[in-house]
Amino acid sequence: MVGRILFWFVEHFKSFTDTMLLLLLRATSWFGYELTEEGKREHQEWREQRLRSIRGLGLISLRRQQRQHAQESAPGEEQTNAGGAG
Repeated sequence: MVGRILFWFVEHFKSFTDTMLLLLLRATSWFGYELTEEGKREHQEWREQRLRSIRGLGLISLRRQQRQHAQESAPGEEQTNAGGAG
C-alpha cells in the first residue's frame, strides 16, 4: 500500500516538475524573436504542413488497422474468394 502511494506521488511530482521546467523554458526562450514577418509566416506554414503529415500518417495507420482487423475477423472468406478466382 505504501509503495503504491509513493509511486503515485513520485510520478505526479515528476509530471509537475516537467511542467514547471517547460513553462520556465518557454518563458525565458527567445526563439522566434529574431524572425522577420516572412520568416514567421514560413515557420507557420512548415508547422501546418508537419501537422497535416502527422494527421495523414494517423489516417493511414488507422486504415491499415481496420483492414487487418477485417481480415482477421473473416479469414475463411478471404481463402474462399482467392480459391474461387483461380
